[in-house]
Amino acid sequence: MDDFSRLGVNEVATGNSTLISSSKYLNDPRLRDAMATAILRRNGRERRVGWDSTPIVRAYRELRDARAINALIAAERQRNPELDAWFAARHISTFKRADLARFPEGTLGWIFHRYLTDNDFDIELDPNLRRDPSWRPQTDLEYFELRSAQTHDFEHILGGVGFDFLGEVVPFWMRMENYFAHLSPDLAGELAVVYGLLILPMQTRTVLHYPRAWTVVSRYIERGIALGRAAGPFFMARYEDLFELSVPEARAKLGIPEIEEWDSSALSDYWSEGAQAASVKTAQIATARVLGAAE
Repeated sequence: MDDFSRLGVNEVATGNSTLISSSKYLNDPRLRDAMATAILRRNGRERRVGWDSTPIVRAYRELRDARAINALIAAERQRNPELDAWFAARHISTFKRADLARFPEGTLGWIFHRYLTDNDFDIELDPNLRRDPSWRPQTDLEYFELRSAQTHDFEHILGGVGFDFLGEVVPFWMRMENYFAHLSPDLAGELAVVYGLLILPMQTRTVLHYPRAWTVVSRYIERGIALGRAAGPFFMARYEDLFELSVPEARAKLGIPEIEEWDSSALSDYWSEGAQAASVKTAQIATARVLGAAE
């Protein structure tokens, strides 16, 4: 065997019969399998694309140190009065789908109502609230995750993308970059872990199996990073106060730069292998439409 010790590469012998490393994430067999599957597999109809997130999130939540994360949040609240006030208010959205029907066409509330109605979705995305509507978060981390779930769909709208599979890239990168722009690195890192675990496999899978979608995916990554860095701390937004505004007006309130709307739904159909018409030509046309290129 070649000796690379002079390059700082040293093999460490162990008596263990299973893999062990300095990374708790690598040491967990459930997360290793879930991540390898999400990174390497093709998309297929027998296992919906979104299912990859389920085993990843389950493993992550068992591995994380919730007490340590809450301690980081507590320290951040001492330094950041705006964040402290946001956590103290503990605002939870209580509006229902029908409440959004009154907003004029083109407003943020109207767009969200149309999305919910078209897909027959409910507002409550947190499993605790689905099981018990009277449930309330007991820790700062529980509250943070509840609000992240309640506001995620608005970030699609404000990011100028649809609710298709590829459209997920923008709000995920917006979130990660926004955390690092407005929070201490240690806390931002802890809050961004699950976003990285969920979105990065999708990007590798695109390169491996759906290269004709990569140009759009990479543009979406760039957009998410740019918007997340430029915007104010939109993860603290109270969206009920923005429902009557147009999307450009809502973006301005949150410090999000104005951008053009991109529709990648046709390209997502190719990427997800969701239709028999998802051919190479379909991908070429869809990519051109998203990027505004002439065919």
